Amino acid sequence: MRRLYRNLSLLLSTALLAGLLAVPASAAEKPFIRQVEAGTWNSWAVTSDGDLYGWGLSETAKLLNGEISSDVPVKIMSGVKSVSASSVENQPVFEVRKYDDYGYISYGAVPGTVLAIIKENGDLYTWGDNTCYQLGKGYYEAEQESYEPYFVMGDVVKAATNDHACAAVTENGDLYYWGYNLVYGYGNNAMELYAEPTVILTGVKDVELSDHNVVALKNDGSVWMMGGTHKGALARDEGKVGSLVNEMTKVMDGCVDISAGCGFAMALKTDGTLYGWGDNANAALGIHWNLAEYTATPTVVATGVKSVDSGNYDSYFIKFDGSLWVVGDGQRGQRGQGNEMAYYDTVSNTMKKYRYYPEQVDTNVRSVSAGTAHVVYLKEDGTMWGCGRERQNARTLGRGDEYGEFIYIQGEPGGRSVCCWRPTLCGLSYGSFSGMFGPVQEEVELVAGFSDIPANAYYRDAVEWAVDRGITSGTGETTFSPDRSCTRAEILTFLWRAMGSPAPEGDASFADVAANAYYADAATWAAGEGIVPGDRLDPDAPCTRAMAVEFLWRAGGCQAIATDTGFTDVSISDSYSTAVEWAVIYGITSGTDEDHFSPDAICNRAQIVTFLYRAYAD
Repeated sequence: MRRLYRNLSLLLSTALLAGLLAVPASAAEKPFIRQVEAGTWNSWAVTSDGDLYGWGLSETAKLLNGEISSDVPVKIMSGVKSVSASSVENQPVFEVRKYDDYGYISYGAVPGTVLAIIKENGDLYTWGDNTCYQLGKGYYEAEQESYEPYFVMGDVVKAATNDHACAAVTENGDLYYWGYNLVYGYGNNAMELYAEPTVILTGVKDVELSDHNVVALKNDGSVWMMGGTHKGALARDEGKVGSLVNEMTKVMDGCVDISAGCGFAMALKTDGTLYGWGDNANAALGIHWNLAEYTATPTVVATGVKSVDSGNYDSYFIKFDGSLWVVGDGQRGQRGQGNEMAYYDTVSNTMKKYRYYPEQVDTNVRSVSAGTAHVVYLKEDGTMWGCGRERQNARTLGRGDEYGEFIYIQGEPGGRSVCCWRPTLCGLSYGSFSGMFGPVQEEVELVAGFSDIPANAYYRDAVEWAVDRGITSGTGETTFSPDRSCTRAEILTFLWRAMGSPAPEGDASFADVAANAYYADAATWAAGEGIVPGDRLDPDAPCTRAMAVEFLWRAGGCQAIATDTGFTDVSISDSYSTAVEWAVIYGITSGTDEDHFSPDAICNRAQIVTFLYRAYAD
C-alpha cells in the first residue's frame, strides 16, 4: 500500500501496548476446548491448557502415539496454541527417491499427513510426511520409520497446510511458503518447488491452502492468491485448463476472513457479505448445478456472516446470531441434514442427492472446521460436535466403536451407515472424555488496550498505529468505540496529531470554536492551513466520507489530479471529486463497492483512523 508523508520527524507520545488478556484455565473449574480442526480422514483439537489431541487416520505418518490411526482421541503434544491440517482428498503423485549404499531408486508416492503446529511461544513445528519438502527441511525423506516434530521458525501467528505444501504468517506480516505450488490435472500438470520457506507476500495476517491455491488476507483487507487458474480459481477466467501462477496476485478488497476449498475460495467482506468464486463442483458455491460449472467472478453466497471455513467441496459459515450454515456436497453426511436428502429439481428435471443452497446445521456455534468429508465444530457451551463420513480405519469423529449412524430408509430400518448424517457429540465431548472439558472461557485479546476491537477487525492495525502515535487514546480506559460516528472536530484533531501537532500559524480561527475546547489548537491549525474553508467549523456535526478525504487532500497540499473516479455517485462537478480520486490513487480508500464511494455516508471512528493509517503510516 502506498503511503504518504513517510518518516514523520516527530514522535508524539508513548503507547498502550497490545496484549493478551486471557482467563487462565485455573480460573475455571475445568479446562476447555480452544480449537477443533478437521483434516483428511482425521480430526484434531487443542485445549486451553495447551494439549493437542488427534484421532482418525494419519496415512504414512505415525503421529497418533506411533500409530497411523486411532478410534478415539489421543494426546500427542503439549504447549500448543493452534494446529492446522489438510482437507485435500485427492493428492497428486510426486517423484521421490529412496537412498541406500548403492545410490537411490526413484518412484511415485502420494504425500501423507502433515500437521502445522504453533506452540504457545509462537514457534512453528511441522510433523508428518516430507516426501515433497512440505516440512520445510529443504530435503525430502521417503519411507521413514519414525517421525518427529520439526522446528521451522519462530514468531508465527497463523499456519496452513495441504499436505504437499505449508505456509506460515509471522508477527511482522511476512507470508512464508514451502513445498509444491502446482496445477494437477485439468490438462496442465505444472509444478513449482519451494524447497525451503520463502517469503511470497508481506503485510499478511491470515493464510489458507487448498489443493492448488494459496489464499492470503492482508492487513489492509485485500485478498491475494497464487496457484492454478483453472475454472476461475484465481478469480480470472482462463477456462477449465488454466495455467500456473507462481506469484501472489490481488483478487479483492475490504475483507475480514478467507477460506479455501477444492478449486474454489471464499472471502468475507466487512459488512458480513460472503463471496465465493472458482469451481462449483457439488454446488460448493451455492450456485445451481445447471447455472454455472464455475465462476471467475466473486458471487454472493450469504449475508450476515461472521466467519467461514471451507473443506473439500463444502463451506461452513457462522452468522452473527451464532447459527451454523453449510453449502456444498452432502453425499457423505457432512451437511448434517439426515440421510433422506434427495429431492426433485424442477430446473434440471432430475432427482438430486442433496440441495445446492445453504442450509442451517445448528445454533449457538462458536467455531467450525471443515474436513474432506466431515465437519467438527464447537458450541458456545464448550461441547464438540460433528457429522460426516467415517471409515473402519478412519474414525473422523473419534467415537470409538460407535461410528456412522443407524439409518432409516423411507421410514424402515436400513442398517448402519458409514456416515453420521446428523450432528452428534464427538471427540473430546464423547465417551471417556465426556465431562472432562467445560464451557469456553473468553480469551480476550486487548488490541491496543481496547476490549471492543475484534482481533480480526480490518481496522486493527490502524487502531494500534493511532494509539502508538498518540493520535487517539480511545473513549474510555478499555474502549475505542469503533462504530461511533466521528465528528468534524474529532477528525481534525486526529489529523492534526498525525501531522505532528504543529503549532498554529497566524490568527485564523472559527467563530464557533471555544478557546478551551480540546480541539481548539487543531481547529486553529486547520483554519490557518485552509483545510476547512469559511469562518465556522460546525465541530459537532458528523464527518462524512466526502469531508474526510477532502480534509486529508487539503492537508496534503491539494495535489492536482485528473478527475475520473469511476464512481457513479461522485460527479466531476462535486467539490470533493478531486479529493476522492486522490484518495483512491494513493490507496486511502477504494470506495464502498466497485461503483460507489458513498460520499454522504457518516464515518465512524474505525474508518477515520483507517484513512489516516493508510495516508500516514510508515
